Amino acid sequence: MDLIYKTIVKDLEEEIINNKYRAKKKLPSVRILCKKYNCSKNTVIKAYEELKSKHIVYAVPQSGYYIVEGIIGNNTQNKNVLDFSSGNPDINDLYIPDLKHCLDRSVDSYGNMSLNDNVLGIDSLRSILPSYLANFQVFTKKENIFVNLGIQQALSILTQMPFPNGKHIILIEQPTYSYFIQFLKFSKVETMTIERTEKGLDLDKLAFLFKNYDIKFFYTVTRNHNPLGTSLNKGQRIKIAELAKKYDVYIVEDDYFGDVDIDKYDPIYSYGDKKHHIYLKSYSKILPLIRIGISIIPTDLLDAFRKYLHFAYYYSYFSASLVSQATLEIYIKSNLLKKQTNSIKKDYLERSKILNKYYSKLKQQGIKCIGGSSGFYSYIQLPNNINPNILMHELESENIVIFNGKKYFLDEKLGEHGLRLSIARTNKEELEKGLKIISDKILTY
Repeated sequence: MDLIYKTIVKDLEEEIINNKYRAKKKLPSVRILCKKYNCSKNTVIKAYEELKSKHIVYAVPQSGYYIVEGIIGNNTQNKNVLDFSSGNPDINDLYIPDLKHCLDRSVDSYGNMSLNDNVLGIDSLRSILPSYLANFQVFTKKENIFVNLGIQQALSILTQMPFPNGKHIILIEQPTYSYFIQFLKFSKVETMTIERTEKGLDLDKLAFLFKNYDIKFFYTVTRNHNPLGTSLNKGQRIKIAELAKKYDVYIVEDDYFGDVDIDKYDPIYSYGDKKHHIYLKSYSKILPLIRIGISIIPTDLLDAFRKYLHFAYYYSYFSASLVSQATLEIYIKSNLLKKQTNSIKKDYLERSKILNKYYSKLKQQGIKCIGGSSGFYSYIQLPNNINPNILMHELESENIVIFNGKKYFLDEKLGEHGLRLSIARTNKEELEKGLKIISDKILTY
């Protein structure tokens, strides 16, 4: 029975991917498949139930089985394209049974609740977050914690609201998070940059900017930098905290991947006076099905942050869904979040070994490769004789998608001549295949 039902599953999956059946159209009946495979009714039903658990088909009582809309395109895309552009992990990498368990429990526990316009987040989740954050040397109180959709929502509020220091210029690293760059350009906010290199930041330059310009806050991705894939060392983090206090500049620290860091690493927040530090955390890389993040706001900023948060409801939505918040709460309470992050760490280490194997070959030929040991991202700095756009076009013909590094610079003309590479959506086999093509293509120039 097991062999036959697996054959049925395999055949139906291939036929769906190859567009033999259309979305919302009825699939072969149980009776037809029983006759085709010369098996029992229970064997065919078991095969269809497995396809249901994979969210490929759904059942309509008294009618039959149908293909989930959109699944054909998604399967085709995953099958053909090696995606080195996206930083969002493949959902198939998740512990789906754990996620379903937590989602079911969250609906059972909070099914009769509403957010009641509570922009802070549900009380039970915020109550357990201080002890959870203490594991990362982030010590705070429930009153200073906001639960939100993600880091971008918090950044938009912080950019627009006034700060107690009365300053107005936003200082960012260059390169940095491309969506925040786009938001700053759209908002026409006065923005300055400081170069972020493989070695980190020029602290003398940072002190000069803090002292001589009206810097409202400095936005930094201290570890697992996007796009460089590097982290600031301990000495730099301590010095940044000292400069923030000395020159009355706020630090907005984006720690989007902190749960998965391999080595012990304390954020700038842990070295600071708390008054000048805003800490942002996201779960998009470890729980991408539930869009959620948290913001730690210093007490002096709470009133203004709440005020602008309510204003934001006129044009956007800040709070994570009730189900997402309840699911995260259950993940933390049941230690499933730790299980998930440990799994990602193990898988990431294996993938990073493959990445660095190919980077070693490129480095031997004089190609500069930055990162590769911290987070999903890294950067290939190309020689002047290689046009990134032409190389990207050639890689697309090989079904490989990758990003031009210039999008991570406020002034794209100053962008490093290179490519940002992400290993978030490629398994080990795809990584080997894709990196071989990329490195071979670069070395042919």
